Amino acid sequence: MTWTINPTITIDGTAYVSNAIGAVSIDYGRSTVWEPTRAGYCRIQLVNTNNTNYPIDINDPVVVKVRNATDTADITVFTGNVTSVDNQGGVATASTNIAYVTVTAVAPLTQLSRTQCGLVNYPEENESQRITRILNETSITKDVIDSGTYTLIARPANPNDALTLCNAYANTATGAMYETQSGTVGYANENRRNQDAIANGYFSIDPNYIKADTFKSNLSQGDVINSAKIKYNGSNYVTVISSGSTTNYGTIAATLDTDIATESDATILANIYIGMRAYPKTSMSSVEVRIDDPDMNTTTLNKMLNIYFGMPVQIAGLPATISSSTYYGFVEGWNLAFSQLSARITLRTTEKTYSYRFTQWEDVSPVLQWDAVGNTLTWLTYE
Repeated sequence: MTWTINPTITIDGTAYVSNAIGAVSIDYGRSTVWEPTRAGYCRIQLVNTNNTNYPIDINDPVVVKVRNATDTADITVFTGNVTSVDNQGGVATASTNIAYVTVTAVAPLTQLSRTQCGLVNYPEENESQRITRILNETSITKDVIDSGTYTLIARPANPNDALTLCNAYANTATGAMYETQSGTVGYANENRRNQDAIANGYFSIDPNYIKADTFKSNLSQGDVINSAKIKYNGSNYVTVISSGSTTNYGTIAATLDTDIATESDATILANIYIGMRAYPKTSMSSVEVRIDDPDMNTTTLNKMLNIYFGMPVQIAGLPATISSSTYYGFVEGWNLAFSQLSARITLRTTEKTYSYRFTQWEDVSPVLQWDAVGNTLTWLTYE
């Protein structure tokens, strides 16, 4: 397959195409599942060959698009606003004047970090209602806000920036805030990834498309918690311990201060932390996919260009030094970089177990009939 990038960068309504674009680097998400989501950003190098002043100003809207694999439509890969503009001289002769314009733009989570919220009392409510309430105090455009799981205590009026508040409540509930490439902000609850993997499976990436010297896997003691102490309702605590893990690794304890309201929710949360983190798993911390590979199929290329936070992926046939079996994980973040001549996307992922949630009875619809359940048992392999 031959793919031509054909990017279009639109800044405040002005389109920059073809030779006007030098290089672009776009970054979204986070490095690991334990971190709060960072604001995305984009760095664009424009080539000014006609000695004119590009009318680019702070806060101008920016949209970056590339062509899809079949050259039939554009795919939006970044939406944000300008935060800085740098101009640098290049070539200057009697007949030629070339300058380079570097534009930095940020995605919408930055807008949350600059917006003060929490100026009024918040009632007791679940994390989805709390996050929605905060987002409604901003001018952000919302993506999907998943339903909440945990009841949070009431919060007295106390101003803070919206991103800090949203990340705190999302992380408490083992969910996450995220941005889309089209410029919206959403909340993925702790079950979003389960549901995505069940509905759509893990997207398979052929290792032949991956730059071999960029394979990076990580196994870390820092991922292990085998004694989880959860603070709830202001001053109470519940603790859950994995005796098997403490036998293997010694006691690795963590205390989490949360706004969880009830003991039952705190106990569920403590068990989730133990289920996720009692034993370390090897994650693929860096995977560079060469999306300009002429042998890449159209399905894989379009999937990489339409990448999203939390996307389930699998890679088979990895070098044994990296992974001894097929790797299953979820995308935590990515960097898309391209120029006129090359393009690649570097994925940051964590192993699936850190995102998996066991189904509780309360997750099953009360109207489910047993005769609606499939009678074929399928064994899945979980390393």
